[in-house]
Amino acid sequence: MQRTRRELSPASVAHLLRRAGVDAWGVALNEPRLPLAPPLPRAVSLLMRLTAAEMEGVEDGPTPRYYDGYRRLNAALAEASQALAEALLGAGFACEVIAPTGTTTGDRLASGTFPHKTAATQAGLGWIGKTALLVSPAFGPRVRLATVFTDMLLVPGVPTVAGRCGRCRACVDACPAGAGRDVRWQAGMPRDELLDARACMESDSRVTDWRVKPPDFPGCVCGICVAVCPFGAEQCNRRARRDSAAAPLTKEVT
Repeated sequence: MQRTRRELSPASVAHLLRRAGVDAWGVALNEPRLPLAPPLPRAVSLLMRLTAAEMEGVEDGPTPRYYDGYRRLNAALAEASQALAEALLGAGFACEVIAPTGTTTGDRLASGTFPHKTAATQAGLGWIGKTALLVSPAFGPRVRLATVFTDMLLVPGVPTVAGRCGRCRACVDACPAGAGRDVRWQAGMPRDELLDARACMESDSRVTDWRVKPPDFPGCVCGICVAVCPFGAEQCNRRARRDSAAAPLTKEVT
């Protein structure tokens, strides 16, 4: 018996992702094929943000809340990606999910895995900063990513082709490994021109407080460059002030 296809429109995709807690999303063209990408013509880039509370104190090194936020976003992005994949398959489209980095392995330097930041920049969700972080205009670098490839003909975004950090070098100066090279990113630039990734990973193990790191956490995650980015801090603090002002007043129970 032939399987009945469910209708799926761009508006319903947006609604699904909004309900899944995705803070921003966009579509990148995969024609010609992006490096390490599967042979499907569109890449849907999903973005979720860390909260101000999860980032508090990380400028001095990773904290328990930061580890929890990292895991929270990876789990939420995995669920959102799976929900989108099920909707696409149910409508008769092909798809392939690329899980959030760090979901199954601690080796952030592993080759052969499609880099989520490629889809995000090609979808116009942000640019690459001076320590190879994606910097979102809305959320700074305090974000996590996932990618779903599909043959659904969604309208692509306008690719971001150059960094917008200007003369700022906050992340470069704060890096305990000196891994950032203070280079302005251009689309297609190899990561090694921006960042000494090996030095970054080795420094992670030095700044990590092993008393607060969960024993089953996949790999090392420093987060210092994420925390010190003035763009990300400004956006995060602005949202925190807005949320605080909008919160209802409560009476103290005596």
